[in-house]
Amino acid sequence: MSDDEREEKELDLTSPEVVTKYKSAAEIANKALQLVLSECKPKAKIVDICEKGDSFIREQTGNMYKNVKKKIERGVAFPTCISVNNTVCHFSPLASDETVLEDGDMLKIDLGCHIDGFIAVVAHTHVLQGGPVMGRAADVLAAANTAAEVALRLVRPGRKKAIEMENVPSEAIKSWLWTLAYGMFYDSCKAL
Repeated sequence: MSDDEREEKELDLTSPEVVTKYKSAAEIANKALQLVLSECKPKAKIVDICEKGDSFIREQTGNMYKNVKKKIERGVAFPTCISVNNTVCHFSPLASDETVLEDGDMLKIDLGCHIDGFIAVVAHTHVLQGGPVMGRAADVLAAANTAAEVALRLVRPGRKKAIEMENVPSEAIKSWLWTLAYGMFYDSCKAL
C-alpha cells in the first residue's frame, strides 16, 4: 500500500490527527464567535465586526502548523456573516458597506474555520439589547430554538434529507420548520 493510499484511509475520525484538527478549528471558531459577540454594539459597523472575526481566524490559524514538512492550508472556511433582522443568512458586507447595528436588532452570526480542510462552523442568534427579550421577538427566538432542537433530533445517518417533516411530532413546530427551512440548505446525512 502506498503512502497516499494509507493517508487517504486515515482521513476519518479514527485518526487522532483528524480529530485534533477538527477540535482546533472548533476552538478557534468558538473564540472568534465570542470576539464577534463582544464587538456587537449599537452604531458598530457590520463590516468592521466581520473583518475582526475573519482576521482573528487568520491570525490564530496562521500560528499553527508552521514547522511541518507538508504545507497545511488553514484559515477562514466561511466568512464571518452578521445577518440583521429580516436578512435570513450569510450577510458578509463589502468593504464599502456602511450598515450599522441598532439597539433591538436581532443578529444571526455565522463563521467558519478550517485546518487542512477540516471545517468547524459555528452560528449564534443574539438580540442587541440590555434587558431580556420580550414580546414577538422572544416568541420567534423560542420557536426557532424549538425547531432547531427538533431538527437536530431527526438527523440520522443514511437519510436523504436532514429534516423529515412527517416525523416532526408537533404541528406547530412542523409549520415553523416548513416555513423557515423550506428551500434552505440540506444535505444527505452520512455516517462518519
